Amino acid sequence: MSYSYGKAVEREIANSPFRGGNIDTVYFGGGTPTSIDDEIIRGILGALKSSFEISGDAEITAECNPGTADLSKLMRLRRAGINRLSIGCQSADDGILKKLGRIHSFSDFEDCFTLARGAGFENISVDLMFGLPGQNMQVWTDTLVKVAAMGPEHISAYSLKIEEGTPFYDMQKAGKLDIPDDDLNRAMYDAAVDYLNGLGYKRYEISNFAKPGFESKHNLIYWRLGEYIGFGAGAHSFAGGKRFSDPPGIDEYISFVNDYDSAYSSAKPESVKDMMCEFMFLGLRLDEGVSKRKFKSRFGEDMTDVFRSPLDKHLRLLKTLEESGDRIKIKPEYTYVSNIIMSDFII
Repeated sequence: MSYSYGKAVEREIANSPFRGGNIDTVYFGGGTPTSIDDEIIRGILGALKSSFEISGDAEITAECNPGTADLSKLMRLRRAGINRLSIGCQSADDGILKKLGRIHSFSDFEDCFTLARGAGFENISVDLMFGLPGQNMQVWTDTLVKVAAMGPEHISAYSLKIEEGTPFYDMQKAGKLDIPDDDLNRAMYDAAVDYLNGLGYKRYEISNFAKPGFESKHNLIYWRLGEYIGFGAGAHSFAGGKRFSDPPGIDEYISFVNDYDSAYSSAKPESVKDMMCEFMFLGLRLDEGVSKRKFKSRFGEDMTDVFRSPLDKHLRLLKTLEESGDRIKIKPEYTYVSNIIMSDFII
């Protein structure tokens, strides 16, 4: 990332129509922020502090790939204000990491985690994946045991999703990709839930586990349909009932900001119906589920009236949802098929 790009981000922040607002979380993602010069990150944080009110206990996260930051760099990032790291480990099996095209080994991850602790990071999240090529239950549980033993505050465990246009997609289509079947994939997910819960990691979202008080504040904003502002190439925002996006290319983004002081190349008003649907299918990802009271307060209508058909189907017919007081949520035993359930709330 060049300094010209960093300066463009600072300029976009300084001219944001939302400046002056309160910020509870900051997230540096979309790549490998720890691979860039930390002066750029410090400059962006400085611009945010000049244009917004950042709360004293704000969660400020940077994504980190093992091998992209040494102790000195991590210490500088910590002093600059980054107080949470999200480290991409994926697997403890070096052969699987190589198949994924990762440039790090598990030993690199262990070194990175230890250095992060030495740099003063007391809030570390680790990303893991299951359903990977060549992965069996033993390999997966070995990863869970080794990573949990290091004591991260937060663990994300995602199933591999094969996208069209990727090498894995072509390999799968040609029958050359050895991935776990649906039954094994589900067993791997259940194993993660059981093992991590037993160690005190609460599954607060379908794929996310945290020790008490270490749930991702930033991601909870998305799942609770809160407002957020994004800066930088390809960034997205949701504020004032509208969705905004910045140009995806870095050169295009820099030119846009230099010409117009802003980078919002498009703004799409969000319909009330769309927001109602998002409230439901995002909120149902959470263990806490969705609140009928909050739905009524936000939209002025009763959830049970707007979504009468899918609620009847899943509460009373299929019994995949459960209702407890103000809350409706997916039953734990149906979490693995949550995407099918949530799709019924897109109307």
